Amino acid sequence: MNEVGKRFFYTLIVSVLCFAHAWACHDTTIGLTTEETATDSVQTTAPEHHLDSLAAYKPSGLTRFMSGMEKFFMGCDTNYVTPQKYQMTAQLELSYWHDYYFMRSSETGNSMTIESDPSVILGGYVYYSILGYGVVWNLNDLGIPAGRTNGTSMRQSLVIHTAKFFAEYYKFNSGKGAEIEAVSGYDLTGRDRTFKGLDSNCDGLNVVYMFNNRRFSWPAAFGANAVQRKSCGSWSIGFQFNHQKISMDKEALPDYLRYDIDSTLLFNSVDYHDYSVSFGYNYNCVLGRNVLFATSVMPNVGYRRSNITEAQEEKHSILNNLATDLNLRLSLFWNNTKLFSGLIFELHTYSYRKNKFGLTNTYGTLKYMLGFNFWRKPKR
Repeated sequence: MNEVGKRFFYTLIVSVLCFAHAWACHDTTIGLTTEETATDSVQTTAPEHHLDSLAAYKPSGLTRFMSGMEKFFMGCDTNYVTPQKYQMTAQLELSYWHDYYFMRSSETGNSMTIESDPSVILGGYVYYSILGYGVVWNLNDLGIPAGRTNGTSMRQSLVIHTAKFFAEYYKFNSGKGAEIEAVSGYDLTGRDRTFKGLDSNCDGLNVVYMFNNRRFSWPAAFGANAVQRKSCGSWSIGFQFNHQKISMDKEALPDYLRYDIDSTLLFNSVDYHDYSVSFGYNYNCVLGRNVLFATSVMPNVGYRRSNITEAQEEKHSILNNLATDLNLRLSLFWNNTKLFSGLIFELHTYSYRKNKFGLTNTYGTLKYMLGFNFWRKPKR
């Protein structure tokens, strides 16, 4: 592991220790902060004439409309979920990215495995109500000339988090800096395995709908703008669109591979569009007061429209391919409605196949999140 990777994990260890300390020292009032408890007390002892004035108050049409929209999108069973109490959220992200490419020739049975250089990413998100925008940068790129980085210089995403559904549009690139891990018929021990000729650009849309959305909270697990109070699970259905273009520069291969490697393992570019439907299960396990462990497993099946340009410059249009992929998410969060901190792990796989060639691209992300909520919502 490189020095940047070591510093990243040292940071995670310190953050988790702080996380545990905050959990142990927090107020023992179950499910409510001190502020919430005081508020409830005031409401209980409110004089009757004040209640009468509230009953006489008639909100405007716009206020009623916005209140109805919020109830529709964010309505929940408060015995299971504490909804977001603030309008704004600021969130810091420190993450660790890793890409994996596996190529296999059905014609010869040979294979090649390439792994990208691990990337340490820093950035964050800003949310207004259910809408969020996030941007992160690759710290490995600092001080490196353009064109020689591992490609994940910036990732952007637009997010919608509601009680009923989650939606995200994302765009990023990765893969320029990599190592050749294995090639059929070659002993790579002690040899130069550096490969700078792989480039992957990806953008897509992901939408997930939760069936048990009043008791199960996706935002509590992965968005940090709600708090799960009781353990609960939910089946979910989703739609994914993914466009990925992967290019390979054969001339960047080490000299001992460039002219002798099985040519059926090589390609100039793969460009494909995925349209898939996923169906899976999600579970939020409440480990203690304000502490949540969550998991989501969603296999995908759908249609893939693909083009591949091989090293021999022959272009093939592949239609009606069956796409089978997997999305896995895990998270551990502490959230007291005002402050939150946690870890998220995500794994995505994308597989391309044709009659004599197969390519599987897998990328994993480990994220550390730290944030706070502000601008408290008005009471209605």
